Amino acid sequence: MKIKPGKNNKEDRINFVEYWADYVKNNPDEVWSKQQNVIINSQIKNARTAKLSKEAYLSIKKNSINKNH
Repeated sequence: MKIKPGKNNKEDRINFVEYWADYVKNNPDEVWSKQQNVIINSQIKNARTAKLSKEAYLSIKKNSINKNH
């Protein structure tokens, strides 16, 4: 299954979730869980090195949400 391009960001996200659900269903846990582990570990590492305060992070997040709505 290929990821279908969406007409907008929301459709792209939905299509990716459908793609990933299909991938997980059709591949052994050992394959996809290793991939997830790499992503999760890299996110944790980035969060630890970002040096952002809680307030700065929430401000960035709030601004990002406002731009998308």
